[in-house]
Amino acid sequence: MSLLSVSDLSTHYAAPGGVLRAVDGVSFELEAGETLGLVGESGCGKSSLGKTLLRLVQPTSGTIQFRGEDVTAIEGKRLREARRHIQMIFQDPFASLNPRHKIRQILSDPLKVHGIRDAGERDRLVGDMIDRVGLPRESLERYPHEFSGGQRQRIGIARALILNPDLVVCDEPVSALDLSIQAQILNLLAGMKAEFGLSYIFISHDLSVIRYFADRVLVMYLGRIVESADNASLWTAPKHPYTHALMNAVPDPTRRRQAAPLTGDLPSAQDIPKGCRFHPRCPLATDICRSVEPRLESSAPGHAVACHHAPVN
Repeated sequence: MSLLSVSDLSTHYAAPGGVLRAVDGVSFELEAGETLGLVGESGCGKSSLGKTLLRLVQPTSGTIQFRGEDVTAIEGKRLREARRHIQMIFQDPFASLNPRHKIRQILSDPLKVHGIRDAGERDRLVGDMIDRVGLPRESLERYPHEFSGGQRQRIGIARALILNPDLVVCDEPVSALDLSIQAQILNLLAGMKAEFGLSYIFISHDLSVIRYFADRVLVMYLGRIVESADNASLWTAPKHPYTHALMNAVPDPTRRRQAAPLTGDLPSAQDIPKGCRFHPRCPLATDICRSVEPRLESSAPGHAVACHHAPVN
């Protein structure tokens, strides 16, 4: 049984002028111990999907099964218990930490909420976790504004892992950090995965980060998955024109000449193009692309793509 199974999940928002279809019929599975990369441009629905998995945003339709239980159908105490096993690391570590609370309280509160009433046990767990993320114990008596961005993200990681979850959703956890700090945080996350046996859903707009960190990759465009493959296959044989465009945007000193940039803007999720959602920006688009939306179908073992003109091998 998969750790997480998502079926035909949609998250729509009411907006002036119509409905915004942020997530629009997404299905995938995640195995225990796997890191699943979710990549796409800003505005394609990645963060909405991540928040929906934790029920921080309510799904419009579809199901989310975690360890065999449909978490879209539970509320109250059962939902709180499920959230103990699914945690999230947010993009902006400053905005996600309460500025009025010291780090000790920020890390202790989840333990208290989930039933660890003994203050001594909470202090032991908090001290152990702050050690594991590489911060000194005196950090516990300080406030979030007293730390750098990279240190705050370490605190965000500590808060996500303090409950010993099975799955952590990482929503652009390094995009606001300098490159040197990004590498430190990625190495910390990799070490934590090995130590705790974690599964990750790693959300990013940067394919170079996904290439380093993920086992398998989902490419998302305008609310839907357009390509799914293991990391090595995606880089050696990408099949969707959008995936090619994202890869061309990654700096490559070995490339003899600059690749053509992706043209046009991401359409609004309130006004999704008919047919293939990517066709207004696609160099391969034909009449069928403008009228019939392609399904996500297998084109090779472990590799699926939603494109009328994708190569088959």
